[in-house]
Amino acid sequence: MKMSLQNLILEKIEYKQLGAFTASDFLEFARYDAVRKALDRLEDSNQIRRIIRGVYDRPRINRRFNMPEPPRIEDVAYAIARQYNWYICPSGSFALNKLGLSTQVPARYVFVSNGPYVSYTIEGMRLIFKHTTSRETIRFSPITQLVIQAIKAIGRRNISKDDVVYLRKSLNYKDKDILLDEGRRTSIWIYEIIKEICEV
Repeated sequence: MKMSLQNLILEKIEYKQLGAFTASDFLEFARYDAVRKALDRLEDSNQIRRIIRGVYDRPRINRRFNMPEPPRIEDVAYAIARQYNWYICPSGSFALNKLGLSTQVPARYVFVSNGPYVSYTIEGMRLIFKHTTSRETIRFSPITQLVIQAIKAIGRRNISKDDVVYLRKSLNYKDKDILLDEGRRTSIWIYEIIKEICEV
């Protein structure tokens, strides 16, 4: 029996574990207008939730408080990036938080991107894409991108021995091999710090 477009969409969301999604994630199933209408019907039946225009997620309930959980901003960022074919990477305090170098929950979720500068407000939180011409958002693996952005956020003169030791302990051998190899193509001062992080 042929599955409906709505069921195909729901099946892909579950199979791919899409935290957030746009119509472009489902164009293998139907034309854009048909997908948008199917998403509208899923929203009307409360099976998905509209976060911002064109971006949706599956609503999740916090069992402890029996309340809807807020959207995951990082999932929204990657859904937007997929829609526009952008390369993105967490930046600034968000990069530090991702690596555990900061426990402070970021008030702004900043990503560097090869796309244009654009920002969104989502339930009081800011999602910002900052354009960069740096090839570091394209040619490096996610772990290398993240470490480089964290090092830049701390700054050349402010990075401490404790920061280096923490990253050395938190990264596995595979991550360090990738980081050491790809880091050769970044700035000299950043690569010197990368070499310290990757010391055995």
